[in-house]
Amino acid sequence: MNNKKLFFISLILLILLITFDTIAKFSSFYYFYPNADIAMHFIGGLSITALAISILKYMKLSNRINIFIVIFCLSIFWEYVEFKIGKNVFINANFWIDTFFDLLMNALGGIMAYICFYKKPQNRLIQKENLQK
Repeated sequence: MNNKKLFFISLILLILLITFDTIAKFSSFYYFYPNADIAMHFIGGLSITALAISILKYMKLSNRINIFIVIFCLSIFWEYVEFKIGKNVFINANFWIDTFFDLLMNALGGIMAYICFYKKPQNRLIQKENLQK
């Protein structure tokens, strides 16, 4: 997948994710289906990392460390925003468990994006170069 295509697909996915998340919060969707939050964090981590990979490739700054930093920082930022939006939530043991699983799912989604959109294409390029020699 070329870089422009990756950028637009991940951007559209992220916009859809934010739209659905906003609707889900206002309609109490997460109250009735609390495990949907886990899937949302996985898809969010995947789409944000895919978007970051395409931007970092465009800026010629894509490497493992930068991608890891993006996954880590955006996951923490996302949880901070969720905390600020949900200030009326009492902080208890469930809050910390939920935050842990949210961060874990963000990271797993980011790792999946890394494998699909960064690691694998590079391996294919190396294999193609070796075949041409």
